[in-house]
Amino acid sequence: MRKSWFIILGLTVLLLPTRANASELVFQQMGLHDIVTIAGDVSGTFYAGEIDWKWVPGGQDIYTYCVDILNEVTDPQTVRISDTTDPEMQLSTTATDAGAKAAWLLNKYASDIHAGGSGLEAAALQVAIWEAISDDAYNLTAGSFQLATGGIFDKAQEYLGALATADYHSSVAAWLDATTETGGGQDQIATPEPSSLMLLGVAGLFARRRKQKSS
Repeated sequence: MRKSWFIILGLTVLLLPTRANASELVFQQMGLHDIVTIAGDVSGTFYAGEIDWKWVPGGQDIYTYCVDILNEVTDPQTVRISDTTDPEMQLSTTATDAGAKAAWLLNKYASDIHAGGSGLEAAALQVAIWEAISDDAYNLTAGSFQLATGGIFDKAQEYLGALATADYHSSVAAWLDATTETGGGQDQIATPEPSSLMLLGVAGLFARRRKQKSS
């Protein structure tokens, strides 16, 4: 994210009221993070890592990772609550099965980093997510997304190496789709812990998805 507000990512997406509810995110601060320099389709120096928000209504604190490197965060920003299986998320990314890849990385590493990790680890996870949704080859030196920050490179590549051998296809996370019709913003993903999903109002989405898969 650029060293002001440019916290990074996404293409314009459509509202799907039958699939999800809309709520508001109020920016609080960057959580665990570091500064990275990237190249490719988007180039520059950005903040990368956790973003801390206040959820409205309710006032709960949540943290997210960015899946929208083309757009800037707005404060506040209205989001459509969905999940990473949403076809509209795939339309806003360029890699195959991008939502599942991003969800696997988030679910695998985000909680441990948040509980006791470092800014470097959070930034490396964000970089890995950006690479996973941008390119099918997990190569940080070529393609649509490239990393030029040496200190974070090895850790990000470690996360991508684990993804390359993982069965990520059924992974799912909450997708918070920023809506351009109410001010725009930047798409985010959040780990779908049961208690958090209840707070976000998306538990029903995952229940319906499980029911559909079993039928």
